[in-house]
Amino acid sequence: MSARSGSAAVLAIGVSLITSVAGLAEAQVAPRPQPVTVDVPAWNPPQAVVSSRLIFMNRCPAGIGCVIRPGADDSRTNTSSIPNSQVTLTGFKQSDAVWDKLMTCMRATYAPFNVGVTDVDPGPGVPHFENVVGGRATELSSDLSGAGGVSPFTCGEIPNSISFTFDVYGADSDALCWTAAQEVAHSFGLEHEYNAADPMTYLNGGPSMKRFQATDSACGEFSEVSCRCTGQPTQNSYQHIIALFGPGAPTAPTVSIKSPATGNKVTPKFVVRINATDDVGIDRIELWIDGVNTGVVAKVPPYQVAAPESIAQGPHTVEVRAFDVQGTPAMASIEVDVGPPCTASKGCSGDDVCVMGVCLPGPDAPGGLGSFCTGNAECLSNVCIGEEGGNKACVEPCQLDLEGACPDDFSCIPGGSGGVCWETGGGGCCDAGSRPTGPALFALGVLVMVLRPRRRRAPQGGRSGAKPIECPRG
Repeated sequence: MSARSGSAAVLAIGVSLITSVAGLAEAQVAPRPQPVTVDVPAWNPPQAVVSSRLIFMNRCPAGIGCVIRPGADDSRTNTSSIPNSQVTLTGFKQSDAVWDKLMTCMRATYAPFNVGVTDVDPGPGVPHFENVVGGRATELSSDLSGAGGVSPFTCGEIPNSISFTFDVYGADSDALCWTAAQEVAHSFGLEHEYNAADPMTYLNGGPSMKRFQATDSACGEFSEVSCRCTGQPTQNSYQHIIALFGPGAPTAPTVSIKSPATGNKVTPKFVVRINATDDVGIDRIELWIDGVNTGVVAKVPPYQVAAPESIAQGPHTVEVRAFDVQGTPAMASIEVDVGPPCTASKGCSGDDVCVMGVCLPGPDAPGGLGSFCTGNAECLSNVCIGEEGGNKACVEPCQLDLEGACPDDFSCIPGGSGGVCWETGGGGCCDAGSRPTGPALFALGVLVMVLRPRRRRAPQGGRSGAKPIECPRG
């Protein structure tokens, strides 16, 4: 689309603009969000030096509004390339509490970068990027009917750009923040992204508070397309903004150890399963034992690491260190007692059971071996299988035909690339010849007696809520 400023196209949330040689020809209202069709200039790499390091969130005052004049984009003079004539946007009608939440969200969204976010007018002549919040799209231009926000766009930084977030979301501060963050970033040269966790997305899934992701994501609104600005299949919104402004104040990841539990007796090559999240992205997780880096690293979820077999028997401090993409660390630790390899009937403590000589959480531990599940994420092993339309259980891999590979009441049956421990003893429900299905595909041509998974009754004083199930009739 030809830009009214001579160089900038327009990107808006919530409306598709159809252009002609004469300029804007018509507007088509569509459910939010919807792309704007634009002609995009050649890619300009991110600049090492930006015109400003300040984003001004301009809350249009109630009863007064904001006056916007047509012209080249310049926040210092309240001129914008989007309207054809001088307009007045009505004031932002939401409460102070909604505004405060919007500001908190915007500051958190841009915290990883060396750029400030303020709602105090920097004053005349001070370079800044501006996001005007208030009014309706049609107050700015009749061509924008249905839009939630709009920004000029050139595939590069637009100095002193003015973008807009319209007062169409009510008290939904997350939606306001999502729109404002996206429109401001359009002025930095970012396209729409097919990544529901990133503010540049049009997808309604993903977290309500979206953050710029340090991942290479396809561009596009409702389907994956190559990026027009970079000329590559993907763009990385986080790296793009870092290239412009440099890093800001780091935010540490959140990390915890799911298993084993602190104080547990464990065995050589014990497995540590980890929860780790970060608003931008986890780069890696390192395993440290007694203050020494073991060199064992996990890089992709579900995060788990196996301790070296050489760890001596006795008490040890196990520490996991999670690093985000800026190298900001966070840690969690437990105390364990390493003993000899366990057997099917002994050698583990607490709710752990012995699988292939290693103590792992069993049926009485949430997500442990044999626990009922409906999906992989509910299992510490990240594998949930079962009969089609029937009960499912969390499983652990095992070696077929190895005596004692699984704990008592479990058998190693064909599954996946080898076998899985499946609960078969103690009064379970039996279906001859049936096979669990799901992520682990059982070997063809092997007739097995599969018992439907059951969760054992919690022992006296044990975990509450564990109940036996009845076998279905027939």
